[in-house]
Amino acid sequence: MIKNIIKKGAVSMVTASLLLGTSLFADFYVMVNKKQKGPLTTEEISQMVKDGQVNKDSLVWQNGMKNWSKAGSQSELATIFSAPPPPPPSAPVSTSNNENSDTDNLNTMADPKTVPMPSASDSAEDWSNDVLSKFGVSSFGENNGKYILFAQQSVSLKPIDPQYGDAVVNAFDKAMMKVQEKYVTALFGTIATEKIKSLYMDRSTNAKQLDLPPASNPNFWSKFWFVMNKKLDVQGKKLDQELIKMGVSPDQLKKATPKIKKDLFRDKFVKNTIQKASGSISGLIPVQTTLIRDDKGNTVIGIVAVASPKTKQIAKDISLQRTSLVKGRGRDISSLLPNSNKEFISTMGVRLIYDKDGSPAILSYGVASYRPDSGDDYINDELRSEAKNAAIANADSQIAEMVNGYMSVKNERKNGEETRKIVEREVKFDSDTVEKTIKNIIKTVNKSAKSSAKMKLQGISTVKTWRYTSKEGVKFVGAVRVWKYSTLHAVKAFKSSKSSHKIKKNYNNFHQESKVINTMDDF
Repeated sequence: MIKNIIKKGAVSMVTASLLLGTSLFADFYVMVNKKQKGPLTTEEISQMVKDGQVNKDSLVWQNGMKNWSKAGSQSELATIFSAPPPPPPSAPVSTSNNENSDTDNLNTMADPKTVPMPSASDSAEDWSNDVLSKFGVSSFGENNGKYILFAQQSVSLKPIDPQYGDAVVNAFDKAMMKVQEKYVTALFGTIATEKIKSLYMDRSTNAKQLDLPPASNPNFWSKFWFVMNKKLDVQGKKLDQELIKMGVSPDQLKKATPKIKKDLFRDKFVKNTIQKASGSISGLIPVQTTLIRDDKGNTVIGIVAVASPKTKQIAKDISLQRTSLVKGRGRDISSLLPNSNKEFISTMGVRLIYDKDGSPAILSYGVASYRPDSGDDYINDELRSEAKNAAIANADSQIAEMVNGYMSVKNERKNGEETRKIVEREVKFDSDTVEKTIKNIIKTVNKSAKSSAKMKLQGISTVKTWRYTSKEGVKFVGAVRVWKYSTLHAVKAFKSSKSSHKIKKNYNNFHQESKVINTMDDF
């Protein structure tokens, strides 16, 4: 009836599409051999089914779908997989080569093992792109002064291992370290570019802008040093002035050849830039995290994090324990928490929120796990209590690290000296060594930050504690801590509130992500 109405022109194609429950934009993306293909029409997918590339268990996605789903579950693709029922037992079975081939193809398509499921690592990459889309951002890196970064880390153990929970926490720490490395490297490139422009750009000569790629580009450093060397060849007295600013004595310059001056400048330039970049890492905040496990039991932790002038200012205000002028959309904290204990497993790190009065606050999700002792309730209670304390300490250290940026106000001079010594020992002029130096700085100063994580952060209280046992029997324990201005002067000490499955060796796909509580305006 509806089709007849369409023929008569009584309704538009769009209206007809709604009436029929179909989509005019029915193009799908399909996972084939761990790679995303599309957009594809239903006709193209039908041909891929005939060719044995796609079956009803292949993963597909189109606009409007929240997650990837099996092709056979999509009504628009149902007819593609329609097949006659098997013949009754008494019916003769044809032995012609063509029919056997068709039967083999049908059996192959019906077996999900023949089409590899996406690996956890590939799924994490896809997830990170989805997060970008949610926030309306086109790419990772610098976007209008905001740095948006992604990193992933594989969990070293399988879900059936009793220490799997600890391995998940360690993987998050490593993934966060990778995000920090990317941030410092990006800052280093940005600071270096700004510095070289300020040194060499001269309006009177109408010099062109330096044609440098982004710091994330593999060719950035080779191009950067090429430009710098070219400019240093013609600097003369200006180069001497810059070297004196960097701490080189005039007497030393009198004896230096042009080659020595260039080497001195490069050396000082890199050291000063690395120190500045590594001291500016505060304010890097995850916006969403995920835990993805594939059908082989491999688990990956993914993090998308943001740093902006606003988050850096908030971190600085908190570290100085002064009222922040930054305000945001206030919300009730309890409404931002995951809906179930299971969802807390994939929710790690800190989140920037705004309290009811609009003042900034920091939520932190600490996670720990323990291996229960067989049959001893007393020891199990002790193990659970220790895990809970470890989760609280983990949550607090995450707040301290975000605020300190590994350069706390109290220990700034000490950490600055530590950074300088590392740079003096490690720095060279090729890009690989620069990146390795940055990583070493972060790892070394990170140990110092963790050892003094409490840093007198008065204003932290516990929002929630939780427990969850996975189907493999892993015991997870967690604590949600929050730093708020409203409790800054009231809290003198940290407070806590109250708040066996058979092991199987087969794994199910698992993809769980943290709740999104921000928009880009928050940063």
